[in-house]
Amino acid sequence: MWRWERNLSTEESGFRGSGPTRAAHRQDGGRPAETRPGGSRNPGSWTVRAVAAARLARAAHTAAGTALHAAAGRLPLPGGDTEIDWKAYMAEVEGVINGTYDYTQLQGDTGPLVYPAGFVYIFMGLYYATDRGTDIRMAQHIFAVLYLATLLLVFLIYHQTCKVPPFVFFFMCCASYRVHSIFVLRLFNDPVAMVLLFLSVNLLLAQHWSWGCCCFSLAVSVKMNVLLFAPGLLFLLLKKFGLRGALPKLGICAVLQVVLGLPFLLKNPVGYLSRSFDLGRQFLFRWTVNWRFLPEALFLHRAFHLALLTAHLTVLLLFVLCRWHRTGEGILSLLKDPSKRKVPPQPITPNHIL
Repeated sequence: MWRWERNLSTEESGFRGSGPTRAAHRQDGGRPAETRPGGSRNPGSWTVRAVAAARLARAAHTAAGTALHAAAGRLPLPGGDTEIDWKAYMAEVEGVINGTYDYTQLQGDTGPLVYPAGFVYIFMGLYYATDRGTDIRMAQHIFAVLYLATLLLVFLIYHQTCKVPPFVFFFMCCASYRVHSIFVLRLFNDPVAMVLLFLSVNLLLAQHWSWGCCCFSLAVSVKMNVLLFAPGLLFLLLKKFGLRGALPKLGICAVLQVVLGLPFLLKNPVGYLSRSFDLGRQFLFRWTVNWRFLPEALFLHRAFHLALLTAHLTVLLLFVLCRWHRTGEGILSLLKDPSKRKVPPQPITPNHIL
């Protein structure tokens, strides 16, 4: 490494070949021409300064990254500092560890705590496992294992559908840089929520409905966006058990949410529900990926939000009426016990569940 740096500095400083310039450089001990008595300025001296300045900048960047890692839990990786929410997560759970159970008083650098109680407990475990959030390398190792577990669960789902050839699994491992970034570089809470969701899907595919509902509720307790899968789960429960049989499964989901959030509900129930399940929360344009092509004013407009919600509900209704429920009976027949329906219910296969 030292030899490479020495050759690089020599070549970049303009002393190339064996001409007069290099000879003068050797005779004068290697000092630039502008520093020698009576010497004149030349383009090579400016290159020396540029190289030195670049090296100082790189050294300063490395030192700054090390300081951030030690003091604030950031990620000084070769590509730059990639920490976004990890420090905020640790500050939020540290508030709970210190005895604050009022959700309106819990916040980090990026704003208030807006995730349900399951997030708090899981990242509290990560807080202790990573030396109060400062051992970033350990956190990355944990999320790498989480990434592998997620891949395994997804592979199991596709395997049970018998529609995806095995060689496709290899390409799934390296197809998305964004997935790798979310897991190992950003350390977001999305991977935790999704691994629980995929575990829930695998349990449903194995006909373990109670455990599947339990894992689904755990996923919701980490991040609210898992609720987007709730209509599909509700439809499956009604088709499998009818309304009366589905109520105990739905009760599992509800009771688990209450149990996890009990310490916060006892302190400030309105604050907990309004913060952790805030359906009116507005996202910043700077973080969007799918809607980057829109003007910021349109992205932030309430009419655009309502249009997206209306489109989502419309597509769900069309799927329920035209795709999911095609037995010839009305949609209200799902509320009946399966044994009392006019058309005998078909077995729910993995393809039906997916």
